[in-house]
Amino acid sequence: MMERIKRTAKQTTSQPNDDLVDVTIRPKDGHSRTKAKAAKLAALAKAHNAGRSPARVRRNAMLAVLYRMEHYIQDNKITAEDICKIEDFVKEFLAVLNINKTAFARYIDIDISNLNKYYSSERRFNSELALKFGHFFHTPANIWLQIQSKNEILILQKEEQAGDKYRKYDYEKLLQIA
Repeated sequence: MMERIKRTAKQTTSQPNDDLVDVTIRPKDGHSRTKAKAAKLAALAKAHNAGRSPARVRRNAMLAVLYRMEHYIQDNKITAEDICKIEDFVKEFLAVLNINKTAFARYIDIDISNLNKYYSSERRFNSELALKFGHFFHTPANIWLQIQSKNEILILQKEEQAGDKYRKYDYEKLLQIA
């Protein structure tokens, strides 16, 4: 049987007289904490977070959106009904930055009506726009294209379920004919 690995981290607050908090990380650790210990940890976290600079808070929020994008791409349980459009992620980034859509469009040298056409899928999201988004939001450009591709495939799969449009493309049928 594998031996459990136990790590202990001691954290202190800025107050020299405060007690040390012993945090043990192990399976179901959250269930073994007393209310007093949990409150002490929450207070430590709050004190630590209060000391972050506005730039750090903004960067953390931007990273959170990026992580949601990566999770969206990797999640195989997402269906056509659960699609998150590129627009959804852009809105999250813009909210973090406190920038409106018009200012964003102007900054990346695109007309707001054209940006709306990309959002509504009237125009296909392209590599140039992915590069602009990537540089502006400090994200990999390919992640924007992966979201677009995933969404297109989900929509096509939904159509495939509704009809036999793609069932004819089967190598076994070709081999049967030959």
